[in-house]
Amino acid sequence: MRTSFSIIAVVTTLSFGFSACQGLLQTEPRQSVSSDIAISDITGLRALLISCYDGLQGAGYYGQRMFLGPDILADNVRLTNTNSNRYFQDRVNTPGTGMGNWGRYGTINSVNFVLTGIDGANTNQTEKSQIRGEASFLRGLLYFDLIRSHAYEPGRAVNNWTEGVIIRDTPTSDASQADFRARASVQEVYQFIERDLQQAIQLLPAGGNRFRANRSAAQALLARVYLYWGRWAEAVRLATDALNTTSATLTNATTYPSAWRTAPNPEALFELSYVQATESLGSNESMQSLTTLVTGAWSDVVPTNELLSLYEPGDIRRALYLPGIKAGESVFFIQKFTGARGPWTDNMPLIRVAELLLIRAEAYAESNQLEAGLADLNRLRASRQVSLVTASSGPELIDLILRERRLELAFEGHRWFDLKRKGRDITKAGLSATVPYADFRLLAAIPIAEVQLNTKLRQNPGY
Repeated sequence: MRTSFSIIAVVTTLSFGFSACQGLLQTEPRQSVSSDIAISDITGLRALLISCYDGLQGAGYYGQRMFLGPDILADNVRLTNTNSNRYFQDRVNTPGTGMGNWGRYGTINSVNFVLTGIDGANTNQTEKSQIRGEASFLRGLLYFDLIRSHAYEPGRAVNNWTEGVIIRDTPTSDASQADFRARASVQEVYQFIERDLQQAIQLLPAGGNRFRANRSAAQALLARVYLYWGRWAEAVRLATDALNTTSATLTNATTYPSAWRTAPNPEALFELSYVQATESLGSNESMQSLTTLVTGAWSDVVPTNELLSLYEPGDIRRALYLPGIKAGESVFFIQKFTGARGPWTDNMPLIRVAELLLIRAEAYAESNQLEAGLADLNRLRASRQVSLVTASSGPELIDLILRERRLELAFEGHRWFDLKRKGRDITKAGLSATVPYADFRLLAAIPIAEVQLNTKLRQNPGY
């Protein structure tokens, strides 16, 4: 029988490697927990929640591709002369590449088990609220990555294509429970994400463990969602709430370089923690291997000369790009991921204070509140030791903010999505090529097997 991620994620047993999760939650280890027990027994639910965090960590998601893919598909990154052939097709935007995230449904199904079982679990109300809040945050994140990869943002549709993704909010444990569903609209999916993150904000404590979902991180993620949604006032409010409740702080010229070797990064509101002994992605898949020059590394992924030229003299961020030689070619290597947790192992900061300032600045600019937008933008620039800027109009300020996002968030998975959500064409540095906003490649394809199996599921145009 054929199955698919969006139709069913079959659960027969739930096996967990507890040694890989010691930084997340201390539990008494059980090697295997049946699905019936897992949704009622608190030990099984704790373990299942940890597995949902693990679902974010792989090389196909936030361990590598979600951080590198958007820069390679856009205009920040090129590949060295001799490499592993990884990302070659993405660099030239071959149809069928793109930020496909359809495989997230497996983790979504696990999150749905947690949300279904927690009310009846044998624990106190405080822990129930904590687990429900964390699971709601994770589902909101998973669906947001799905929708921004496979659909246009609200109000940005080309040829009135407003298909979103399939919404599943109940778990599926065997094939008899599966059903075929159509894609919900973009608006419906955004509303679903909003409800999850609002619930997470209500249930989770502020501050606390930044390696786990917390209220500040949920506020920050919802601010990001509102920015993509074009709800400027809400983006300002949630970004402000996150900045006011988090223990994360903006770094400066002295602390910025070392922040990338500190766990958690001082700026991170939410950071994926990797245990070197059990969770390293190794020399073939790790961010360190792909972006730095060390013995045994592929060192494939380097910044374009265009990106490097945008950093002003004295910009502390420019100091993170170090010169080197790869296969006889002089290149620069990024030093954000250098094996700070051990060989081939780095934590991944998913949401930083710097991004929140840029979210709020952009939302202010879109609301024609230029003074407030410039204040946030220049606060960040001052911390990076670069000159302050001025702008006489909203569009001018937005261009400055997008440029700043390009510099600040390089190699952190934003550039492709930034250009896409703003309706911008993508000029490929060094390739004499452009991907117009109306090009079908802006949306990732849904896996062919999914569309063939589910006749209600419509493929994105052009595929």
